[in-house]
Amino acid sequence: MAAARPWSSVAFRLALYYGGLLVLTMAIVLSVFYVQTVGVLGARMDRQAENHLRRLVEHGAKYGQEALEGEIRWMLQDGVNTDTEILMLTDAQGHVLLGNAAPWPPRRLSTVGVRDVKVRRAGALVAGRVAVAELPGGRLLAVGSDLQAQRHMEELIGRASLMAAFIALVMAVVGALVFRRVVDDRAADIRSTMARVAAGDLRQRIPVAGRDDEFTLLGRDINGMLDRLEHLMEGIRHVSNTIAHNLRTPLTRMLLQLRGAEQAPAAEQAATLARVAREVEELGVVFDKLLQIAEVESGTSRTRFARVEVRDLLLDVADLYAPVLEDSGGSLRAQVQDAPAALGDADLLASAIANLIDNAIKYGRAPQGGRGADIVLHAAPAQGPGGAPGIAVTVRDHGRGVEPQALEQLGTRFFRACTDGQGYGLGLSSVRAIVELHGGRLEFANTHPGMQARIWLPAPPPA
Repeated sequence: MAAARPWSSVAFRLALYYGGLLVLTMAIVLSVFYVQTVGVLGARMDRQAENHLRRLVEHGAKYGQEALEGEIRWMLQDGVNTDTEILMLTDAQGHVLLGNAAPWPPRRLSTVGVRDVKVRRAGALVAGRVAVAELPGGRLLAVGSDLQAQRHMEELIGRASLMAAFIALVMAVVGALVFRRVVDDRAADIRSTMARVAAGDLRQRIPVAGRDDEFTLLGRDINGMLDRLEHLMEGIRHVSNTIAHNLRTPLTRMLLQLRGAEQAPAAEQAATLARVAREVEELGVVFDKLLQIAEVESGTSRTRFARVEVRDLLLDVADLYAPVLEDSGGSLRAQVQDAPAALGDADLLASAIANLIDNAIKYGRAPQGGRGADIVLHAAPAQGPGGAPGIAVTVRDHGRGVEPQALEQLGTRFFRACTDGQGYGLGLSSVRAIVELHGGRLEFANTHPGMQARIWLPAPPPA
């Protein structure tokens, strides 16, 4: 498969956009730095020119014209800034009387503020910035400096800014490519795993690193989804195989009975048809239960979820089953702590608890005595996985329990821990489907004597 162009990668584009934003930010910062630096240098030169001019004007006014000219000559020879300073003393027409520069083109200078001028200095034309004052007799005194140092500083800052912007741009592009490569490498495991899963290998899982970054969390979520998918597919295969196995025997038996009844007397035919009808009704019950489980597992019932007061729900179920147990010599006690509540479908939850009670009635009789089952129905707030708040509903009997190796298989479709009784092994499967629909957990444990079924349901969100 040909490699995709860099621009087709979302990671590359995002990294490049981010790099471009950094480059733009740096350009703005450098521009502000450039403007501020040039402004500070210009303001410093202006203040320096005005201060020198003011000092010379005051010196001339105090000591006379000759003293002013002597001061100018001394400044030109003192070795301080002699390569950049500009001093000009001109007559009223602009002819230079004394100094180290002359205006170009020759003209009379204006005395309005500090400004840029071109002057001929040391045989070369240079740009300067001077402050000008008019002296007695119409003469003009100009003091300032050339802009060579400032222009050189501006060029250095400009070149440095361009170089920094270019380097930042290159780093942004390289960083985007590297970021794209890193993201592609991390995503390659996900793509390859999903390709193998799409090919039919549901056992494949995404390798998960030790660090909890975004790809690790995504990999764990996908692995959880694959676990659930594999579990469902295994369940479908198991159900298909079990249905085929469970249906083959009764269908074969019914077919043989019908064929045998073809030549039988009318009375025997009627009895055979009655037996076949009962078996067909039993098969209809099996399919009805499977359809109910499929409907629950589809999740469509979540639209009817509402706050369920568990105390009222358990008391209603207890009132329904208590007379049945009393007639058989058993008992049903309901114990509810606090006022627990859950978010879900009240009818489905009542059906799940009723199934557990039915199961306890069938198999929860004491090993000796022959009297009915003694069942305890209990509900109380309880923490779930990870300390999540919720409610635990338990149904406990005092029967003989089940074999330890059978506990984990309880709730599997068509599994029956006790094969000597009636049923198809779908009641607990229905309970498990309802509990998982509500985001809860179903657990079984032997309590010696008896067995306990425990349903944990998450607490509803605060109103």
